[in-house]
Amino acid sequence: MFGTDGIRGTPGKFPLDEHTIARVGAAVVRVLGGSNVALLVVRDTRESGFWIEKHLARGVAAEGGQLVSAGVMPTPAAAFLAASHGFNAALAISASHNPFPDNGIKVLTGDGEKASREFEISIEKIVDDESWIVPSDVNPLLVSRDLTEEYLAHTRSVIVDTIAEPSLKIAVDCANGATSVVVPRLLKQVGFDLVELNVSPDGCNINDRCGSIHPEGLQKVVTAQNCNLGLAFDGDGDRVILVDNNGDLVDGDAVLFICAKYLSECGRLPGNAVVASIMSNIGLEITLKNFGIKVYRCQIGDRQIRETMVDKRLVLGGEQSGHIIFSDLLPTGDGVLTALSVIRVMIESGCELAELRRDLKIYPQVLVNVKVSAKPDLSAEPEIANAIQEAKRTLSGEGRVLVRYSGTEPLLRIMIESRDAETARKLAESIASCATQRLG
Repeated sequence: MFGTDGIRGTPGKFPLDEHTIARVGAAVVRVLGGSNVALLVVRDTRESGFWIEKHLARGVAAEGGQLVSAGVMPTPAAAFLAASHGFNAALAISASHNPFPDNGIKVLTGDGEKASREFEISIEKIVDDESWIVPSDVNPLLVSRDLTEEYLAHTRSVIVDTIAEPSLKIAVDCANGATSVVVPRLLKQVGFDLVELNVSPDGCNINDRCGSIHPEGLQKVVTAQNCNLGLAFDGDGDRVILVDNNGDLVDGDAVLFICAKYLSECGRLPGNAVVASIMSNIGLEITLKNFGIKVYRCQIGDRQIRETMVDKRLVLGGEQSGHIIFSDLLPTGDGVLTALSVIRVMIESGCELAELRRDLKIYPQVLVNVKVSAKPDLSAEPEIANAIQEAKRTLSGEGRVLVRYSGTEPLLRIMIESRDAETARKLAESIASCATQRLG
């Protein structure tokens, strides 16, 4: 049931039918040891969220646990509140940046971490065991608590001591999602001049041509209204894409660069190193090396980022998509904390966002997807393997070749980075041609 970021699907259909949802709630309680388990749940603004919450509560109650609902809140708020309020675990009902018809369930530990794969497998095994049922007549013990201010106080602490007279003008696109209920309130509390976009969720308009996957409207507003920066969140608020004062996008690679450089200069970057996924541009690695900062690579996914950070004892890591983890603040990605961390650098340096990321030299990147009918080991396909090796020889360390199968689709993904865009295009097309002939 679990994918790379929790359970995803269409409400009413497996794995988000009411039967399975209730069993997931019950299974979480069982994995945590049975009765007297207290779980926190938050949800984004999709109209199906309360329905899913109700059936999760039925499953939790059937096993003697209690589910406490904080209502509409960002997923990272669940991570913080679970750890700070002594919950055994937390559940976030969201499909993140997916379109409105989708929804999902994410599981977080009582420490605020994303549930491990082993934890998820334990849940799956219990759900798959048809020797037990969740009675349909169970009375859900769903308690509502407003914990918004506790989360706001935590995020506000990142920046409040840096500001004497806030003078930044900020445009915010909340994607009609979970951040709609906290970000405008937070930034107004701090004292910023705010331009609000897509902060009126109706249950169906989440991520609808807005937010982090559609920042075009935000870019226009930033330039038209002379804003210092723009913030585009995804549906559940665990990531953010920024827009600088020129209207240009600032992705996770640029945020990593800005924050790594700042923390290093402040003596707050242990090991003088950060973690980035294999999808981060080689320009990030080369530029940070010039500032004496090392980049450790890992596989895609914020769980993999976090695991590598723990292994290397580092405090900063993230992905190009805008998932950034500041582990001294929270052990999972939080778009609001990321935005405030960048704003802090702007205030303390007196620099606009475009100036802060100016030294980051991004290499041209070409991405090509090839539809495949099978996914054999690429090393066992001589023509493809030779094309990949030839591309690496051509780049001679002045670029990067990444060829991998999609984990969710019948696709071979080919990424080439080079100082020269035309070289990257030709090499990607060469590999794609071989892959099409052999695997298409």
